[in-house]
Amino acid sequence: MSGVPALRMLLRTLLIPLGCLVAATASADDATSPWSFGTQLGWAQGKGDSSQLSSELSTFSLDTSATFGEKSRIGWRVFTGYRFTDYLAVHLGYTDLGKVESRLAEAIRDSFQIPESGSQQTIRGVDIGMQLKVPLGERFAMELRGGKYYWQSHTQTTIAWGEDFRSSRRDSDVFFGAGMELALFEEFSATLGWTRYDVGGEPVHLWTIGTLYRFSVY
Repeated sequence: MSGVPALRMLLRTLLIPLGCLVAATASADDATSPWSFGTQLGWAQGKGDSSQLSSELSTFSLDTSATFGEKSRIGWRVFTGYRFTDYLAVHLGYTDLGKVESRLAEAIRDSFQIPESGSQQTIRGVDIGMQLKVPLGERFAMELRGGKYYWQSHTQTTIAWGEDFRSSRRDSDVFFGAGMELALFEEFSATLGWTRYDVGGEPVHLWTIGTLYRFSVY
């Protein structure tokens, strides 16, 4: 029991000064609300969740394989954020990594050639993470961010010699990225960013331009 009071004292020693620091820093800027809203649009580059499609194809007796390769497509993200200080914020967003078009390679088995087929996979989900902003000037700032991406993929495969089939998969993986922010007005900024997502062990890079709006306090 002697360790319990000591633990409480340690928590007070650490948390009280930290709370005072956060409150003092947050109160330094009363012109805007701690809440913000952002949009991002850009280009996603990477492979699809090949492990899922490969496992599905393995159920067929025919010798065929999926060929994804490097895929580029449009991706986007919307998010809302809460700023604890001028440097630290938490973001909750929805990220769409676009649609991956893939082919099923032709195969020959017992002198029978299989016609080429294809697959479409969409990847989207909810992300939550922290943002660290480092000012580089009066209007410029660099940001670092990272967190967890709770994604879901939907795959529709068209097989020339059989019926189409659909499948889905849910999982979560980490993401991290960096970006730049340019303040155009007091409440409105332009952003440029890069984020790496992991989707079933496959990396997907999302390059974006966007906007950030900080709500006013009236």
